[in-house]
Amino acid sequence: MFMRSTDSRLQRMQLSCMRVLFTFFALLLIGLAGSTQLEGSLSKAATKGVKIRYNGKTHRNKSKKMTVKYNSKTVSQKSYKALIINKYYMAPYADVFKKGVKASCKYSKKEKTLTISKNQVTIKMKVGSKSATVNDKKVKLPTAPLSVRYMSKKKTKILVPVNYIAKTLHLSCKKSGSTISLQAPLILSYDGSTTYYTGVQGSIYYNHKTYSPASMPVIKLSGSWYIPAEETMDSILNLKYEYNSSTGKITITNEDLKLSLVCQNGSNQAKLNGKPVTLSAPVKQVKNVEKNTNVLCLPAAGVLKQLNYTRNWNKTGQYYLIQSKQFFAWKKELTKEQQSSTETNYIYAMESFYAEQSGMGSVNIKISGSLQEIMKTLTVRRNGNIITVTMQKSSYLLEKNQFSNFGEIISKLEVTSEGDTVTLTLTCEQTAEYSYIIQNGTLELNILQTYGTSQSDLNEYSLTIPKPANVTISNVTNQDWYTSKKFQIMIAGNHAAFFQSHPVIINNNTVKSVAITTNSTHTIITVTTSSLQGYKIFERGDNFVVSMGAPKNIYRSIVVLDAGHGGYDPGAQNKGTNEKDLTYQILYTLMKQYASQNAPDIKIYWTRTTDTYVSLANRAAFAQSVGADAFISLHMNSANNSSANGTEVYYSVSNNSKSFSNITSKIMANLFRNKLISDLGLKNRGTKTAAYYVIKHNTVPAILIELGFISGSTDYNKLTNSEFQQKAAKSIYDGIVSMFAQYPTGR
Repeated sequence: MFMRSTDSRLQRMQLSCMRVLFTFFALLLIGLAGSTQLEGSLSKAATKGVKIRYNGKTHRNKSKKMTVKYNSKTVSQKSYKALIINKYYMAPYADVFKKGVKASCKYSKKEKTLTISKNQVTIKMKVGSKSATVNDKKVKLPTAPLSVRYMSKKKTKILVPVNYIAKTLHLSCKKSGSTISLQAPLILSYDGSTTYYTGVQGSIYYNHKTYSPASMPVIKLSGSWYIPAEETMDSILNLKYEYNSSTGKITITNEDLKLSLVCQNGSNQAKLNGKPVTLSAPVKQVKNVEKNTNVLCLPAAGVLKQLNYTRNWNKTGQYYLIQSKQFFAWKKELTKEQQSSTETNYIYAMESFYAEQSGMGSVNIKISGSLQEIMKTLTVRRNGNIITVTMQKSSYLLEKNQFSNFGEIISKLEVTSEGDTVTLTLTCEQTAEYSYIIQNGTLELNILQTYGTSQSDLNEYSLTIPKPANVTISNVTNQDWYTSKKFQIMIAGNHAAFFQSHPVIINNNTVKSVAITTNSTHTIITVTTSSLQGYKIFERGDNFVVSMGAPKNIYRSIVVLDAGHGGYDPGAQNKGTNEKDLTYQILYTLMKQYASQNAPDIKIYWTRTTDTYVSLANRAAFAQSVGADAFISLHMNSANNSSANGTEVYYSVSNNSKSFSNITSKIMANLFRNKLISDLGLKNRGTKTAAYYVIKHNTVPAILIELGFISGSTDYNKLTNSEFQQKAAKSIYDGIVSMFAQYPTGR
């Protein structure tokens, strides 16, 4: 019994020892495995970066490795890219400057000296020293050249500061992403000296097409952008260019706009249509020394401004952007017989402009005929990428009948005549969207930049309205009830049944409702929105589409017209005539005809559209609420003496700061005063200042026109004459168009 008990304890002790040993070995194995895993991780971490040795020490360089390019060609080796050492990017001189840049390089292993020469510059350096010479003049380097041993490659290379060496050798040096780009300079000679030009070498982007001048890139000299004269004016802009090398005289002619600019080599003085003008900088003769070619260069901003182009430098795209404001303006005066003809419609004027609309380009073409009734019967049709305008009983008087310098939207315009039918044919780059309106004997045709035809493209629009059969955009008119946050689209004919099975598609959260009603002549689509919306209507395939948004995102230019007085405030009175009625008749009733386009460039809003009183504060504030660019208030003057007659235009000195295109209220006042005096023949009483509330407290350039004296012995009969009122409305509208043409908003 005792022996069995002892054996049992011994067995238990042996089992316990075995368990301890097993646990120990298990932990040991786990530890060894963990140690191996940790050691692997440390080893992997240690391999990050480049292991290099310099100045007697080994380093693990973990900086961003940069590829070096010269004239767009990679010159650094894959294993020896530029590294940051002592805060500067360093790269092997032999790879980058000797082999890549083709500089003359000499290295003395014994003296540890390095000499690099190019572009008449010699840099002498010593490994490990910041002291150096540039053309024998002592300088201090930003960091010393280094003898660097690449441990894994077992190779030693001499590294130099890339940026400093490049710029000292007159190379441009730019870092972008993981690339250091070096570029050879242009060796230019101008103004009596030779320089290594390392600035931007740009291209030209004209009417949405890119051109790379072969004679000389776009360059910046003395703070001004210069373009090669003959190549830009003749080959790219298609203008008539003449240069007299004996006299240095340059003549640039735009026959389509009747513009002739004469300038002189070495001068900033010029003449535009015979009138003296000053360019932004002088014309320069620039020699490309390497090519041994002389190129006459024009100051881009000054010359293009005079020739009626928009222009600016695009930093991102590295190009000089040139865009036609006006493509052509052809006109011929009608003879007395042609003016009096009631049988033939004479086409006597055509002009074309470019407009930018919410990121979309458009070409506006205006065609004017002598007989309004016949012009109203013209037809506009589209077949694929061809748009045709057909005018019956018409005769084309203009000398020019073709134009093809539009850019990306229209390839060619051509006018043909057969019998008594005149046809305008527009060949577009692709199927183009368009809208048009006919008023006062003039067709205004708007050709928009092309779009695709997929449903996803339709979703870009706020409203898609299916087109009833045989209906085109010419059958569509609209009315903006912006004070009620509504607008109406009127389609000729009764299409109620059609829209029951072809509903309007809404793709805009601001649209609260779309109601369709009919009257005796039209189907009316009323759109109610939660906030004031700008809108444009286009014809697109089997649909009409509507772009909507904040007015400034829709229209290129916005003006607020303010008919003075109203409601219980009659204004000045004479012989039973109220000032409020005259301002309302001219500025609203007669002006509405100029604001009925489906896709206007210029949007007109009115402070009052009925015979109601609107406070001065609300009138002034209204301009800001619609995002206006300008404000015009119309009044009639009055005096105790009937001998007082004539036009005055006021602005406020408190609201005269520079706005779009640097226009001011004073400039605006002078523009409209000159226009009204010229068109209406009233006495010129000048531009004046006053603190009238609506112009003083406005947020945009604002003027107040005192058109004439309601009390005046001669003005009264004019102001109350319906023909004069029509002329006054047109003069003000033409003034608005002229203002925004001369001073574009930039949208």
